Amino acid sequence: MKKFLFVLSRGPEDSTRAVRCFQFAKIAAEKGHDTTVFLVDDAVYLANLGMAERVKCPTGDELLPYMKVMQEKGKILVCKPCAATRMIGEDDLPAGFSISTGVTLIELAEDAQVFSF
Repeated sequence: MKKFLFVLSRGPEDSTRAVRCFQFAKIAAEKGHDTTVFLVDDAVYLANLGMAERVKCPTGDELLPYMKVMQEKGKILVCKPCAATRMIGEDDLPAGFSISTGVTLIELAEDAQVFSF
């Protein structure tokens, strides 16, 4: 199987990109691929599931069901400095989310197909 890395920099203000990122990541994870979503910039706000449950794109697709699959079948990493700037710490993250760094992002990108949203 392949490795896929989805990098999301847009948060709840851009519901279409947020939903599509997790939708495609979900598809890859369900097919058995090693799949990671890396949240940077305002996308780290999506680590708040109360906020994520309100994110829906114009087609009616909702973020939370896709995100829940990724919590179970993939990895969701949250940029450490992006989270710290927005006062989000490791203790604030739900199950399946982890704080990570740019070094990890680059290491993952070295061996994966990368999608950026």
